[in-house]
Amino acid sequence: MLDIVLQGEQVKLLAERALLWPSQKTLIVSDLHWGKGAHFRKNGIAIPMNAQQQDETRLANLIYNNQVERLIIAGDLFHSKHNNEVEAFTHWRSGHASLHIDFVTGNHDILPKEKYLDWNMELHTDGLHIGPYYIAHDAPEDCDTFCIHGHLHPAIRISRRGHTAIKLNCFCEDTHRFILPAFGQFTGNLVLEPSEHKHIYVIAETQVLKWK
Repeated sequence: MLDIVLQGEQVKLLAERALLWPSQKTLIVSDLHWGKGAHFRKNGIAIPMNAQQQDETRLANLIYNNQVERLIIAGDLFHSKHNNEVEAFTHWRSGHASLHIDFVTGNHDILPKEKYLDWNMELHTDGLHIGPYYIAHDAPEDCDTFCIHGHLHPAIRISRRGHTAIKLNCFCEDTHRFILPAFGQFTGNLVLEPSEHKHIYVIAETQVLKWK
């Protein structure tokens, strides 16, 4: 993990593709896209069966190991319509019944509102103001509060002399926003131009490193 100060608050950037806010016992993640594997398999595309199970375990471990009491999901919890992998969230939620979940809906979150409420999540369709932050799925066009968001699935490509370039997931910080990596391992990436961002923190296996 990497400790940084973000708008006056001490936060930790985790290699598991999450942001931990220790003073608030809060974990912030984005773009889980659970149910994507089942959606693709239904359409005849071969996808590993255990990708979502690994994501669920990784999230559960982060909550347990860091004594998290509040989880904020910055959009795209699910990928598409209801399927068996979406329903698996019911079991995951029952195992974390005391966890407060704030759910900021994203463009892929198309299930009926009642379904999210059945899972005992506090639903935010227009973003969430908390402390010095505005949590959204994508960066709003006009916002006077520092925004933490996902949606882009950011990565950068690093070239090494004599070696093939590697692509790494990353966190990005600008003057008015902070971009989260996609939490789900089965998501695509948008390769960003480093010169367009103030700070970039790359995820290198089990470490987060300040690259810029």
